[in-house]
Amino acid sequence: MLEEGGFKKKLILASASPRRKKVLELLKLDFEVIKPEDFEEERLKDPYRTVVQNSIAKARSVYNYLKKREHGGESKSYPGGFLIAGFDTIIYINRRILGKPSGMEEAIGFLKVLSGKIHLAISGVCIMDSVSGKYIYDTETTRVKFRKITMAEIEKYVNKEVVTDKAGAYDVSGYGSLLVEKINGCFFNIAGFPVSRFVDLLGKSGFNVID
Repeated sequence: MLEEGGFKKKLILASASPRRKKVLELLKLDFEVIKPEDFEEERLKDPYRTVVQNSIAKARSVYNYLKKREHGGESKSYPGGFLIAGFDTIIYINRRILGKPSGMEEAIGFLKVLSGKIHLAISGVCIMDSVSGKYIYDTETTRVKFRKITMAEIEKYVNKEVVTDKAGAYDVSGYGSLLVEKINGCFFNIAGFPVSRFVDLLGKSGFNVID
């Protein structure tokens, strides 16, 4: 792990996503979850700029929170500082960005659009150093093909699984795997956690995952 003045850095997950938390647990990493606050996700025409900008904004939100906590006189459990990981994931199809649906009606509409077609799961990941405020980022893209699904299957699916907190209204790691015909690329990226990109960025930040 990266050390600052002899102290190890602590990894912070800047996300409220239970799926991202689960992936980090699978990687056996020691981390803390701090939900980003006081920011709004943006939707730009360019899907890659969208996920990059949002992942940076989420990491910066937690960075600002930690600085306020430090300036407020709260004790620092990790004097070496923190590495903050921010993520953003969207589904992209026919030049259209599908984020989290606003409700069941929009979720059903998303799944109808995805039925029988290929789409892209695009994620941005940002690693920010709480000591220097510097950050690095990257993106990951996974091609996903849905099988042709009927309206009855869509209705059954949205009644079985919570879909309003998931980009594109489906979770490939759950019941939503039944909707998918083929995947080309990182599986975990579809659930919002591009593992390879994340590990690469941590390595560039001096943090050895296998340590």
